[in-house]
Amino acid sequence: MSFLGPVRTLTARKEIVLSAGVLGTPILLQLSGIGNKKDLKAAGVKTIVDNPSVGYNMSDHTSMVNTYLVNSTNTLDGVFRDPDFLNASMEQWNVNHTGPLAGSLGNHYGWLRLPTNATIFKTTEDPAAGPKSSHYELIFYVRHFPFFFHFAPF
Repeated sequence: MSFLGPVRTLTARKEIVLSAGVLGTPILLQLSGIGNKKDLKAAGVKTIVDNPSVGYNMSDHTSMVNTYLVNSTNTLDGVFRDPDFLNASMEQWNVNHTGPLAGSLGNHYGWLRLPTNATIFKTTEDPAAGPKSSHYELIFYVRHFPFFFHFAPF
């Protein structure tokens, strides 16, 4: 038994899609023998598929926090300061997915791509997933939503 529960062995009749997030997925692939043959050999892992791209060129979201003052007490801060209000808001969300907790963390998104003739591409290979993929993702947080740090997902 592991700390996550009982260990089970599963088999599949067709292909399996396994994802462990931006950091975990390349690690799983490499431990399974899918990755740069030279790196796998150095780590003592038998190569099943030689794919030098696995584990390279990762990029993450850049986030910028804006702090601001408001002229009233009508903010979402009250949800987190008042346990009764928080419990009522959680109940409302769990019942019908509405209420103060129904908003997303960010509500303005933008995806930007550098022009194909950008100077950077004279010395650096384009890291995007394809010719129409963005280079930057902007997420604007215009509300104060700290709740994802305070309790586990529902």
